[in-house]
Amino acid sequence: MKTILKFGILLAIVLIMSKCGKNPSADFSYSPQNPKAGQEVQFTNLSEDASSYSWNFGDMSIGKEKNPKHVYKNQGSYIVDLTVSSGLKSDTKTVTIVVIQ
Repeated sequence: MKTILKFGILLAIVLIMSKCGKNPSADFSYSPQNPKAGQEVQFTNLSEDASSYSWNFGDMSIGKEKNPKHVYKNQGSYIVDLTVSSGLKSDTKTVTIVVIQ
């Protein structure tokens, strides 16, 4: 009986915690829209209800800043991911940036 009661309490806590808080929504923009190799790119975080940020810039570089700046050394297409989190909930936005010569 005690085991069933403990399991029930644990289940209730897990359900309550999973429902707490809003779901974060990942979004960002960047400037300039057509960056050149060696030019600084400013990322502007437009995410909502997030408490942490994880960037993957697509060139083996990562970041945790809210609004990072990044320089792509070479021309090419780079897949940029922003994953935002709030508690146990997260969301990711992915954009391909084309860097010209």
